[in-house]
Amino acid sequence: MAEKTHWKKMTNPNYMGDYSIPEGQDLIATIDYVRKEKVTGVGGKTEEEVVAHFSDGNKPLILNKTNMKTIQKIYKTPYIEDWKGRKIQIYYDPTVKFGRDTVGGLRIRPIVPQQQTVSLICSDCGKQITAAFGKDAEWVSRYTHQSYGKELCAECAQELKAKQEACKAPDPFKKQEVK
Repeated sequence: MAEKTHWKKMTNPNYMGDYSIPEGQDLIATIDYVRKEKVTGVGGKTEEEVVAHFSDGNKPLILNKTNMKTIQKIYKTPYIEDWKGRKIQIYYDPTVKFGRDTVGGLRIRPIVPQQQTVSLICSDCGKQITAAFGKDAEWVSRYTHQSYGKELCAECAQELKAKQEACKAPDPFKKQEVK
């Protein structure tokens, strides 16, 4: 059966969204730097936003004032340069409001995160997810969740990727080789 794609994955794949967080879990990320930059939305609208970039392979996170105040509070500094190397714990909060609507959104827990020690299990083979390709097990788990909608070990992820590529129809506009 082909993997299904949640519509929210199509909104802005360059930045972290609620679909980036495995259901019922938190994501711990290490801030590399924070800066103001132009962000282009799916409709082509460009806005200046504050964006946190991470050193551990996570997609960047657009920071709102609530999340910046939380980082300031837990690390006791309002200066973004002091946030480099600091870990934050991101979770999905379904009660976030935007105007009159409840839309849900990503929030940062108001605590200094402790390193997770849970074992990461592959959804397909049931084996423990381990480090691969120079990335730690947590990164592999997050990446496969973002890419395939489930946590996979590197071997199962490669198998799934190969199956997906084999199922793709040939491009009818691509010049075909004549033998």
